[in-house]
Amino acid sequence: MLQDKKSRIFFIIVVIAVLIKLSLFVFAAIHAPQGKILNDSRGYLRLSEMSISKGFFATEDGTQHEMFRTPGYPVFLIIFHGMMKIPLDGIVLMQILMTVVAAYIVYRTALIIEPKIAFLSAVIILFDPPITIYSLTILSESLFLPLMALTMFFFVCYLKNKKIGHLIISAIFLALAAYVRPVAYYLGFAIPIFILYAGGRENFRRSLKQALIFMAVVYFMIGLWQVRNYIQCHDFDFCASDRHNMSEVGLFKSYIRNKDPYTQGMAPLPYYINVSFRSLVSLMTRPGNFKYFHYKPLTVTGLVLGYPWMVFWLSGLAFGAMWCRRNVYIQFMLFITLYFIVGSVVGQMFMVDPKLRVSIMPFIAIISAYGWMSVVSKIRLRKAL
Repeated sequence: MLQDKKSRIFFIIVVIAVLIKLSLFVFAAIHAPQGKILNDSRGYLRLSEMSISKGFFATEDGTQHEMFRTPGYPVFLIIFHGMMKIPLDGIVLMQILMTVVAAYIVYRTALIIEPKIAFLSAVIILFDPPITIYSLTILSESLFLPLMALTMFFFVCYLKNKKIGHLIISAIFLALAAYVRPVAYYLGFAIPIFILYAGGRENFRRSLKQALIFMAVVYFMIGLWQVRNYIQCHDFDFCASDRHNMSEVGLFKSYIRNKDPYTQGMAPLPYYINVSFRSLVSLMTRPGNFKYFHYKPLTVTGLVLGYPWMVFWLSGLAFGAMWCRRNVYIQFMLFITLYFIVGSVVGQMFMVDPKLRVSIMPFIAIISAYGWMSVVSKIRLRKAL
């Protein structure tokens, strides 16, 4: 009876979340249809159009092979918008569905780790404002989100049963995610380190073998695109956007091009500490802005509700990080979260925004839910004493 009641409550929560997303979609489609097209959106659409007309993955002007962006999201647009003729509003509906699918994957992952955190983990994904906001725009975040959630799910399955099949599937989804957003590229090197950490003391030789298999699968799939880049563009990089970010907007060597008025005249060390901290705060504490809907009451309401929501999951994240020492699953979530945080700050610096946090939310949601479960458990234990 209690389980049936919980299931009904969860179903109602999901329905409410979907209705909110669909209501925002209808409002945007009627009152602010231009809101789904941002600067990067135009680039993705132009790439897909040129690729269809030229017959290869072409630059926005169609004159040569594209290397600045990876093909994941443009291929998604080529298939569904270009070939199947689904209008952009239909693409947005698909992206809304993908965020709900991501919440379900997070729910299933949390069930493996600790059933008590599954409900809250899914709720955090369903109601997170940036996830909802960017699902309503023509951007790659909503495609990247379920791919990373699937990477997480199958890796947690691997940690649970040590089956190599689950590890290989996780590697495949990670490679696909890297094709959508290249920030995932170096996870192919980072995750094998965690494989050795998680299983090395028990059986180092087996863990090393599995780490190498994971890396081989990821970089075989990614390497196919790098070979294409070398043949067509004479450049073996996976994409040129990372190189651009590092040299133009990222933290690396930013001191010599510093135009920030608050750090002028600082020595290098305090400068890098200052800008890194400010970028981190910007990434993790901005709640998401509904300005793309061009309706001030909605923007204000979003901020009023967004800040308490941000404090809620961020507090849970802090608690979960504090009490993750004996839980290898939560340690993995924290490991990936730190990877994305560092990658965002180093690669984007002052350009970080809540959009970049969408990538991390499957991991944050589980850590945060675990943190709040730990708080409740400790409170109940103290009351029992």
